[in-house]
Amino acid sequence: MKQADAVENPDIRHWSIAIFTARESIDTLTGSIEAAVQACKDVDVTIHVLVNGNRRLADQAAQLKTRYTESGRGSEHRANRMLEFLVWFVPLGDKAHTWNEYVHRIWKASDIAFFIDGYAAVRQNALGAIEKGLHAHPACLAATGVPTVGRSASRLRAEMARSGGIHGNLYAVKGSTMRLLRSKRFRLPLGLYRTDPFLGAALAFRLDPSKHEWDSKQVYVETNATWDFTPLSAWKPSDIRAQLRRVLRQAQGTLENRAVKDHWAVFKRPPEALPRTASALVIEWLDANRERGESSFLRHPLCYLAEKRLHKPRNWDLANALPELLASTAEDRRDRNSTGQTSFDRFARQAHRVSGPDSPRQLHVYAPGRPDRARAGSQRLAG
Repeated sequence: MKQADAVENPDIRHWSIAIFTARESIDTLTGSIEAAVQACKDVDVTIHVLVNGNRRLADQAAQLKTRYTESGRGSEHRANRMLEFLVWFVPLGDKAHTWNEYVHRIWKASDIAFFIDGYAAVRQNALGAIEKGLHAHPACLAATGVPTVGRSASRLRAEMARSGGIHGNLYAVKGSTMRLLRSKRFRLPLGLYRTDPFLGAALAFRLDPSKHEWDSKQVYVETNATWDFTPLSAWKPSDIRAQLRRVLRQAQGTLENRAVKDHWAVFKRPPEALPRTASALVIEWLDANRERGESSFLRHPLCYLAEKRLHKPRNWDLANALPELLASTAEDRRDRNSTGQTSFDRFARQAHRVSGPDSPRQLHVYAPGRPDRARAGSQRLAG
């Protein structure tokens, strides 16, 4: 049976969940994965763990596969629903690039695609609440949860309920919207910090500001969907460094927001006309709008430092490196069809197909302990 969006046919339910991680500890990441599993007991689900730039963490995450095989404890309490668990390593340490790779190369057809940060432990009712919200608001392209933990959570939660928005810790995109993102070849600029408001703005314009006016209701805000996480500590040196990096990146985000607003709301340019990198986006905007840029610097002095960082050249060659599939529970099921292929084989073939015939790059599928089944990324698969 052909899959349809859950909002169109609630009897057909298949979710995909993408968990994005780079700097989390394996314990924190494991907690995020376990929470996601608990939140989708009664649906078929494919969970993709996407590790960018941190090979050690990716290898540790791959070892979690045994929890979610048919004989592992992760499958014992799922009411006979299908759970497929995959771990990917994306060599470039950049969340925007990893998002692009997932949307355009890795995602398989599903009713809803959930996006979760690797330190967020979604509450058990969160994903189901978002699905119900999308079903009740079929015109929406996506939906978001709201925060309840952190000093600014209550303020942000009220603001989102009033004015809309999207929160990067937990949001969902309908299957039809995922296909639209692919057909429009929508991509986040590399190095972008404000990935969630950038996406939210694109969806508010239905990906075409020349044809659609801004409508924040394109993203449904589900106030009953939330998550938990451990806030940074003011006494832990590594957390202090992380917070300092975040403050500087937030200054970059301020400049990004100004540049994106002009691109879409003022000049009505399509998303595909955006520069490839966030640094090019901001620098081009500052060159054309120096006076307005200076006003941002006066209000937010750290924007000066952010601009200096954006002018430093960065090597993006790893953006051409292929995502590696390090672990897949489908490999263990060995459900061979008439041609002798396993589920892992069929996933590899489908993954290659979805990257598109015009794409020069293909997925690198790595089977630990099975070198005979490793696929060279430069080779295309037949059929």
